[in-house]
Amino acid sequence: MGSPFISNLDSPLLQLTAKDSFTLRQAVQGVHVMGGIGSGKTSGAGRALAGAYLRAGMGGLVLCAKPEEVELWVNYCKEHGREDSMVLFDENQGCNFIAYEFARKGGAEAASSVTDTMMRILEAADTAAGQKAGKAGDEFWSKTARQMLMYAISSLYAATGNVTAGDIVRFITTMPDRNPATEEEKAKLDENFAVGILHQMRTHPARNIPDDLKEQTINYWRVQYLAFPQKTRGSILAHVTSNLNRFNTGMLRKCFCADTTIVPEMTMGGAVIIMALPVLSYNEDGIVAQQLFKFLWQRAVESRNGLAGEFRERPVFVYADEAQYFVSSYDDQFLSTCRGSKACVVYLSQSLPTYYAMLGKEQSDAVDGFLGKFNTQVFHLNPDPRTNGFASALIGRGIQRRGSGNETKGSSTQHGTSHGGNTSGTYTLGENDSRGSGKNYAGLIFPTEQGQSSNEGMGTNRAMANQRGRSYGYNSGGGTNESVTSGFSDTMDILLEPNWFSTALKTGGAENNFEVTALWFRAGAKFKRPMPGVSDNVLLATFKQQR
Repeated sequence: MGSPFISNLDSPLLQLTAKDSFTLRQAVQGVHVMGGIGSGKTSGAGRALAGAYLRAGMGGLVLCAKPEEVELWVNYCKEHGREDSMVLFDENQGCNFIAYEFARKGGAEAASSVTDTMMRILEAADTAAGQKAGKAGDEFWSKTARQMLMYAISSLYAATGNVTAGDIVRFITTMPDRNPATEEEKAKLDENFAVGILHQMRTHPARNIPDDLKEQTINYWRVQYLAFPQKTRGSILAHVTSNLNRFNTGMLRKCFCADTTIVPEMTMGGAVIIMALPVLSYNEDGIVAQQLFKFLWQRAVESRNGLAGEFRERPVFVYADEAQYFVSSYDDQFLSTCRGSKACVVYLSQSLPTYYAMLGKEQSDAVDGFLGKFNTQVFHLNPDPRTNGFASALIGRGIQRRGSGNETKGSSTQHGTSHGGNTSGTYTLGENDSRGSGKNYAGLIFPTEQGQSSNEGMGTNRAMANQRGRSYGYNSGGGTNESVTSGFSDTMDILLEPNWFSTALKTGGAENNFEVTALWFRAGAKFKRPMPGVSDNVLLATFKQQR
């Protein structure tokens, strides 16, 4: 298990493009992957991230929804030289969670820690059973159940020095719900298990607990517990005992109430713990088992800085495909603080509605807030419009250049023919007869000289004209015109439309040359090769499937 590991936060783990890499620093800020059925999310981003973390020498916890995921991770470990680090948590292994918490915390402080763990069990059981959170009055029920468990655990620990799930159930179910009214009833109290535990705690305890806690415990069972209305007390008892009774039989008893062979701290030494208790095989118990161990692991990771040096430096991860089965209210807190413990979270799921189906649609704001804790978001092909709308909104808006244009084409041809004729004629006949005589004196140089002339004439003029004309004409013409106009305008708009996520991504297989593509988003990033025309913190990643 003591394999070499990468600890420098700026070390690259995965090459996304020729110029862009995914580093350990980004890994500890969380990665969430979404993709529809057959999108290639498991064989694409999921496989790439798993391989990167194993090659980096990380220890890890793998949660499994389907039986084939166990085999898949066994192959991952073999492929990347981590077979010796692999630990299968199946029915042949165990972690007694109550004994583990008392050993880790010690003393009365452990009672509170065990109570927190019990509350996570109740939450996981509700999720598994489809009892949605977020209803009116949940805070009251949760607070009341926690009080009951806390004072039951404190009583058992002080009286006997040992606490089991079976004893918790026995204690709270045998606790009298009213003060004895008769001597007969008083006599029966001598044989009552819960009353005996309280008596032992007061008179000769096996473990010392602080006086204030002892006083609070006795006061709770003598006063507060009895003050609950019968119906309220009965409802709380039924809720608590029905879920803790799971640990009295079957797989949960063998794995979490017997011997301890696996503890979460093993991952800090390099172990890769694969939860071979898949949900589809163990149903509700599979969800409870894996959420329980995940919570123990999260608490151990948060306190790892108090351990020896060799258990503080190695990065660790939790990986969950079909993560909707394993999400709890504690994840929100863990994601806010885990980077300081070098813990990497990788969750994969199909869509937002898969979370709502498990956690309740009324929890949509909580789900959105939970997803917002992941600094890296990866989106594979997805047919779900709500998920695609979320992805589009996450990428945001920006200046978009919109083009406009107009193109017209036209042609015209004209043919015309004119045919006409014109015939005209003029006939003129005239006669002119003129006669005349006269004398003319010319050439007078001197007054004494005289000249004289005389003329006489007669003439006749005749004329006749005839004119004809004809004209013909043909006219032909044609023409073509074309025009193109274009323009651009800059406007603030969505960078990627939601339908892009349902149409533009490859899903692998022979038809895609075994390539899977996904949109890779990282808050605040400035990729060297981002998607053109989108944003600097978005790139298109390509993953090669294993044939």
